[in-house]
Amino acid sequence: MTVCLPAEAADDVEGSLTKALAPFDSDSGNNPVDRGMWDSRRIRGGSNGMGFAVAPGHEDDPRLIHDDPAFDGTPRPSAPGVCAGGPRALLDFSQPHLASERAAAASWDLWHSLSAVHPAAVPLTDFVDRWRNDPAAFPGDGYSDAMFSAYRAQPLIQAYLDHPFSLGLGFLHFLGDSDPSEHPVIGYEGTRAEYIRHLTSTRTANTDVLTLDGWWLEVFEHGMEAVHAFCEPALCPHDSPLPAVWPGSEAYLANLPGDTILVRVHGHC
Repeated sequence: MTVCLPAEAADDVEGSLTKALAPFDSDSGNNPVDRGMWDSRRIRGGSNGMGFAVAPGHEDDPRLIHDDPAFDGTPRPSAPGVCAGGPRALLDFSQPHLASERAAAASWDLWHSLSAVHPAAVPLTDFVDRWRNDPAAFPGDGYSDAMFSAYRAQPLIQAYLDHPFSLGLGFLHFLGDSDPSEHPVIGYEGTRAEYIRHLTSTRTANTDVLTLDGWWLEVFEHGMEAVHAFCEPALCPHDSPLPAVWPGSEAYLANLPGDTILVRVHGHC
């Protein structure tokens, strides 16, 4: 989701974020049950391309907001030219997929830079074939855990999949009825430009929005709902300020005042 904060929030983004989100905390005993929209959250979007593109000339601006560390404390650096938020005037809304494209470029560049310093890796398909056809390869590995561990233990694969710029696309699932797949960049035979175009085609930012005046606009496939921070949803007498353009929350955000602080948040409920 995207939280919109007033300009004065720049002095204490975390405190302002906590205050703005408090009325929607599902673990708070003070909020109505049907206003509970989250129970845990982290600032995120700069490392995975789901945040904002940085406007030209502002890449090193200290007012930009970047991702919280992962739950284990691992840093999540922003991809070049991407951030998790900041003053709206520092963010580039000129191209709808720009942040995603820049993150995809970082994904490509990371793979090729690591490939230059690590031994070549054996493809995942080789491990899957051994797991299926050689009973002695991974004995007792009915759920393929040992097979995946062996694949990931390769220095190049581990270095890449453990880095934030792999965009979280390296998670390997149980085999089930279908084959697991490599990260899109591994073994990719096209050009860098083709890879970026391929990977960004389905990565469009369209988030829930918490407005400056306390409306949580939640997006659904065929519309959205608005929940007010200061009312019980079933009893709210106010008319919600629905954006003029939706879906496509970025178009709404792009037209906010330039000093509005935007923060991309990944929440769980």
